[in-house]
Amino acid sequence: KSKDDDLTLYTLYLLVNLTKLPHHRAIVVRNGGVPLLVDILTSSYQNVRKQKILTEIASVVGQLCNDPEIRTVLSDDYPVVLCLLWVNDQAPPNGKLKSKLLFALRQLAAGGQNKCKIGEHAIVNVIEQIAQARPKFPDCLANAILLLLALSSISSNVSIMARQDRLTQALESCGLTKKGQENPAHKFGPGLWEKVEVLL
Repeated sequence: KSKDDDLTLYTLYLLVNLTKLPHHRAIVVRNGGVPLLVDILTSSYQNVRKQKILTEIASVVGQLCNDPEIRTVLSDDYPVVLCLLWVNDQAPPNGKLKSKLLFALRQLAAGGQNKCKIGEHAIVNVIEQIAQARPKFPDCLANAILLLLALSSISSNVSIMARQDRLTQALESCGLTKKGQENPAHKFGPGLWEKVEVLL
């Protein structure tokens, strides 16, 4: 079993690199890669020992979603969104798995059809991730902010974010803001504040 998992993991590593280019994504899809990827996801998503596999699946899904047609197939024909939401609920904060899940969910939300479903389910969890963000894991915070930005075009999602000043408090907790303004001493790197300003 562990040899099968190793082979799956190395195959996913290759797919992560292959799916960066549109031409290669098309080849993966044309040769039946989506059903195989979904099969790996649906057989692995509830197994906490398969975090490395789930991390790479999330990365591949996110990259496949750069193509609107593939995003629609993943959203409409398969339970990808539901599986990734479940994994996101279980994933520990500030790690590669959480970062890749947030990336994949953001990519799935780009088309619009998933914004309400993802928003209703994930916004509170994403804001908790922001509150626990640490400079050692800047990708997690960046992907959390970008996911919230993608979801913010729906007014009900904005209401969830604003409820009880959740987002404002989370940004203070992680040290990115101080009294509603950018904290000049934060260590999350440049460029993030402009994205946060759009949300506030």
